[in-house]
Amino acid sequence: LSAYDDLIENNTRRIGVLEEMARALYRHWFSSPIIQSHWKRDCLSSVARIQRGRSYKGSELSEDDGLPFINLKCIDRDGGFRRSGIKRFQGPSKTSHHVSPGDIVVAVTDMTQERRVVARAGRVPRLDHPHGVFSMDLVRIDPIDPSDRLWLYGFLRYSGMADEVKQHANGANVLHLHPDRILSYETWLPPPELRTRYGAFADPLWECCESLADSNEGLRAARDLLLPKLLSGELSVDRIPDPAAVVP
Repeated sequence: LSAYDDLIENNTRRIGVLEEMARALYRHWFSSPIIQSHWKRDCLSSVARIQRGRSYKGSELSEDDGLPFINLKCIDRDGGFRRSGIKRFQGPSKTSHHVSPGDIVVAVTDMTQERRVVARAGRVPRLDHPHGVFSMDLVRIDPIDPSDRLWLYGFLRYSGMADEVKQHANGANVLHLHPDRILSYETWLPPPELRTRYGAFADPLWECCESLADSNEGLRAARDLLLPKLLSGELSVDRIPDPAAVVP
């Protein structure tokens, strides 16, 4: 079974390299003060809108049945999406509470006093349903111009905005951030054509990350299915399929 673990680890390393490429590309294009001096300075509200998530009860959640439920556990520390945090939601929902693959969600709640989750962004991956539901602990950030989506995600992840905005979160045991703090953030906005061009460069990187993450999901499922069969004697070692044949 170590072959499965080795392939999962290799895919994870490749995802890390691709994400670092996306980070370096963003900073190379948009972080130079000389370049920024030629841009317009404005609030994020001029290019994006915010939609709040749905409040929910514990009785509406399930481990197996219902729509994918995107919640606070889906946001990784310091940003990024954790697929293992997805739950299932069986309650009613409005269209405004739905998320689709590629949508951007940002945490507005944090259970850690280190503020490593609040104001951090994640990109919704491919789901086993056309859409999911996102919780009240998150907000969905929608670009006014759809072609700005990947630039907007890069901005939320790599510009340093989150480190500034998170300081406005407050609370005794649980930190809360008002969503308006995100939209009111001022920055130097690159011209629309440059934002679109960046998206064209970044899209293959994120698509490759998505494919590798899908591959890891399949490998983990196959590995976890094989282990009890080996222990019970239902399957012999010489009949274990090659992991490369399980997930291309």
